[in-house]
Amino acid sequence: MVTVDRKSGYYDRAKETMSAGARRRYQEEWLRELVRHAWERAPGVRRRMESAGLSLKDLSAADGLIKLPVMKKSTLPDLQKADPPFGGFSTLSRAEVRHVFVSPGPIYEPVGDEVSPWRAEVGLYACGFRPGDVVVNTFLYHLTPAAHLLDRGLAVLGCAVVPTGPGNTDLQVNIIRDLGVNGYVGTPSFLMTILKRADKLGVGRLPLEVAQVAAEPLPESLRRSFEEEYGILTRQHYGTADIGTVAYECREKAGMHIAEDAIFQICDPETGLTLPHGEIGEVVVTVNHRAYPMIRFGTGDLSLLTESPCPCGRTAARMLGWRGRADEVTKVRGMFIHPRQADEVVARFREVARYQVVVTRTGHQDQMTFQVELGEEGVASPELIGRLESAIREVMKVRGEAVIVPGGTIPEGAKKIADQRKWD
Repeated sequence: MVTVDRKSGYYDRAKETMSAGARRRYQEEWLRELVRHAWERAPGVRRRMESAGLSLKDLSAADGLIKLPVMKKSTLPDLQKADPPFGGFSTLSRAEVRHVFVSPGPIYEPVGDEVSPWRAEVGLYACGFRPGDVVVNTFLYHLTPAAHLLDRGLAVLGCAVVPTGPGNTDLQVNIIRDLGVNGYVGTPSFLMTILKRADKLGVGRLPLEVAQVAAEPLPESLRRSFEEEYGILTRQHYGTADIGTVAYECREKAGMHIAEDAIFQICDPETGLTLPHGEIGEVVVTVNHRAYPMIRFGTGDLSLLTESPCPCGRTAARMLGWRGRADEVTKVRGMFIHPRQADEVVARFREVARYQVVVTRTGHQDQMTFQVELGEEGVASPELIGRLESAIREVMKVRGEAVIVPGGTIPEGAKKIADQRKWD
């Protein structure tokens, strides 16, 4: 199978090849304006700064960000409940809000009338997408922003988008074949599901040429399969619903370049202090998003940075993959699951004495098992299993298997979510 040749090129050469000094000046310019704007219009940001004893001048330079304590993603649901609906972190008036997305937690994310507030087009171009491409967007369009994030970026590039969302595998195969779709965005596991289904249906080689994947790790063995067996140039990007795209792979696939409109730090998960390049720590990001300014936002993801030169010519530091989580929040089939969601499931069943959510991986598919121990009043039955699995789908938005295990199986003090997946 021959892999197509899509030259990396540059979306904005002037920015992506800046010197270190020019990049620092550019970022400090937008940071000063962002902090001033947030101080005036986002009371949650102002409260954070004042509680840390900081004024506007303290955050006028990137080096000053270390003075502001990290705001953990896991705290957002409580912050938004205390100051609904957005925790005081939106600068938009009610009349200026155009979309409100809902991520697990729940966490509410406002968007105004910006053309592409998440900067996805930069990473999509580096991946290999070009004007005129026809792309299936298989991320979920319902509630969460991931699909819209990429949809807008593709539109900026001049691509045609087919908003398929996840699932309906046979229909996905037919759409890709009938419309000559040559681009894919979604999770890597679902891309493989589509390709295997096409093989089984005997429809021949699909016209896919380029894919950008996210929301779960991309093992190199899986990437090799896409590129060597199916001829699909496959690259990944990193971001979250709150901060958009902040890092992306180029043609060289030697780490993910940090976007110029993101100040990216690797920090000690406990102290929030920045760590030297090459050390693993929590990803903490400040993004240039005036409507919803996330300043020193701790994603909970672990990674590390390198500043070694990339042959593509881009000069930004690069994020070297995903190295796990700093908390128990994790992703299953592209969706975050929270310990508080698991608590909510169990709260509906007085029969349950103890539980643990176990995440594993079979082939390239995530598996979620909700293990429960029953108390004295509990009686194992298919009916109870059915009710548990229904509650899991309703609360966690991900299908999972409920399993009743003997008392004592789950250790005292065990993690509520145990991620046992192995990545090559």
